[in-house]
Amino acid sequence: MARRALALAVGVLLLTSVWSIVVRLLYVLPTTAIERLDDTRFELQRLQTLAAENSNLTTDDFTRIEQSISTLVFPSSNDNAAFVDAVNMLIHDSDVQLLELRTADPFNDGNLTRFALDVRINAPEEKLVHLLKSLERHRPLLIIDRAVVLATAAASDGTSPPLSVELRIWAFAAEY
Repeated sequence: MARRALALAVGVLLLTSVWSIVVRLLYVLPTTAIERLDDTRFELQRLQTLAAENSNLTTDDFTRIEQSISTLVFPSSNDNAAFVDAVNMLIHDSDVQLLELRTADPFNDGNLTRFALDVRINAPEEKLVHLLKSLERHRPLLIIDRAVVLATAAASDGTSPPLSVELRIWAFAAEY
């Protein structure tokens, strides 16, 4: 009798476990498919709206847009050296001490190619501000993705010590 009760209890437990797994799968799979369908519908609606907005653009509009963008990006995906030279020149013109310059391989980001550069510099605060303003004004556009100010020891003569700064700078290129 005890064996039957134990077998019955184990059987009920096993059936309950299998049933809960089956019911969960029957709930999760359609829910995931519905979410994907909703995402696809949203993306389709977004693309249809963009197509409707852009169908009214003339050739002159495209030319004007292309010209306004061309000042913000490098003209070729092979311009990584020009990007590095531009940043290096700005650093040199700002009279800051360049400690390290590392480049990353360019990679495609949609229709654009993204260049990345990590620099480590030492500079007094006023020269650092001059460099940041120069980077901001530069065309093609240079983007500071990350800036880290490292701690420096205070100067004994009361003057402000130079700041040690790490910057990650990006730029983009587009083929026309």
